[in-house]
Amino acid sequence: MRKKSGMSNFISLSLALCLLISVVISGCTPEPAKQEPAKQEPQNDSKTASSKYGGTMKIIMSDTLTNLGYPAELRSNVTFYYNQPVLESLGRYDKEGNVLPFLAESWQSDPQNKTITIKIKPGIKFHDDTDLNAEAVKWNIEQYLTAKRPEVNGIQSVDVIDASTVRLNLAAWDSGLLEAVAYYVKMISPAAVAKNGKDWAILNPVGTGPFKFVSWEKDVSAKFKKNETYWQKGKPYLDAIEYTFIREINTAANVFKTGGADVLTQMDPDMFLELQKSGKYTTWTDDKAFGTVGIGLMFDTINPNSPFANVKVRQAVIHAIDNEAIVKSVRRGLGFSTNQWYKPGLWAHNPDVKGFPYDPDKAKQLLAEAGFPNGFKTKITTDPARENLMTAVQSYLAKVGIDAQVVTVDSAKWTALTNDKWDGMIMFFRAMAPSTLTTLNRVISKNATLYGKNILHPDKVEQLLADSRNAPDFESSKKPLVELQKVLFEEYALAVPLIGLTTGVATQQKIQDLGNLTTNGNDWTPEEAWIKK
Repeated sequence: MRKKSGMSNFISLSLALCLLISVVISGCTPEPAKQEPAKQEPQNDSKTASSKYGGTMKIIMSDTLTNLGYPAELRSNVTFYYNQPVLESLGRYDKEGNVLPFLAESWQSDPQNKTITIKIKPGIKFHDDTDLNAEAVKWNIEQYLTAKRPEVNGIQSVDVIDASTVRLNLAAWDSGLLEAVAYYVKMISPAAVAKNGKDWAILNPVGTGPFKFVSWEKDVSAKFKKNETYWQKGKPYLDAIEYTFIREINTAANVFKTGGADVLTQMDPDMFLELQKSGKYTTWTDDKAFGTVGIGLMFDTINPNSPFANVKVRQAVIHAIDNEAIVKSVRRGLGFSTNQWYKPGLWAHNPDVKGFPYDPDKAKQLLAEAGFPNGFKTKITTDPARENLMTAVQSYLAKVGIDAQVVTVDSAKWTALTNDKWDGMIMFFRAMAPSTLTTLNRVISKNATLYGKNILHPDKVEQLLADSRNAPDFESSKKPLVELQKVLFEEYALAVPLIGLTTGVATQQKIQDLGNLTTNGNDWTPEEAWIKK
């Protein structure tokens, strides 16, 4: 039985779109991307395209934006939400979690010869009127290779077969690489970068999407206008999209409630429940999507002088925190306790993981065995959105003798630290699916984009990741990833899984076909959205 503890009422802001990167709530993580042409799902609304009103849709966001147009150097997947009106990828997730061709027309995997061949749809142009062709796709993939991104790790070379076909030559077969390339490699204009430079491209996205970039004023707004020559004929329906950046949650909610914005995607549980109860807005959660995120803590295990270099200390920290109480009080029930990366019901969840249930007495015992009978001082680094959640964690750790100072930095600084080094613990933000292998590689492998420079990389972990990558098919790749849950979160206790978030979106009732929280958490459908008169 887990012991319960009362919690004070405080707010924890959650991302509705997560990061990172990327999480199945119901259903399964997808098989490798299907080798078939893209299919456009029919719209639920019976109105014809000609009757779908355009107008300007205004969206409130709270996260700091630092890179809008050069995705090879993105460090936070939440930016995928910001640049989706402009930048597109070769594949896109459907509602079942499968990656289907999008800018690509088709693809073919050949495990025996260690190749992936991708055919690009004809006639698609970037916003600068240059062609999306095989050379452009090759260039974009090579930008990721140059940046040493784990999503493309294992690609030995990229060949242009003809004007619309590229072939990826792999050093060894990787069962998750097609999905990673198809989703994570966002296409930007090589000509625009060659003409203006990378620094310019970071601030000025040039893609193939339904909207063209207009302006970006840091921490104020980002604006986009309709792409009149978009490759999907008759779309988009909106005339323009505007993001307004408001960090303070009550201010953001008030702007939304007074009609100053059409979409509110980032709010605390109390605010979401208030908007839902009012009946004045369209609200929904990600219960049927696979884009939810998990929040936890990552230790600085690579530092031999850190208390967290000792596995018993890491186990003690997990024992000290009452996950379920945090879900009930801080999250108002909008979430779930986790003892590993995933929740029960998902294929990658390992039922054999027992973890370290809430037990402060056991935590104290482990600290004493590790040489810290009186506890120790440490830090928890977090972004502003998760500050109050980390304050809840701080209060539990204090009860077992761990004096943890909560250090709040802006989102850009937090993201930078996850790709460098931090002192003590850092807020661990994880996508729980759908690209399980890709996501794990991005976070815990030696080549990880996030966290990897400051954590241990046990041989057992690396071997299980390799076993999954080298599997000839999806079914064979599952077993190592399921086993990895026990190794990561029980044997080595490399991170505190803590909780998964159930997040929500609220829109004015006139907004239609937004597409939030229906597939992957960072995705929506700007080309399908419209405003009802």
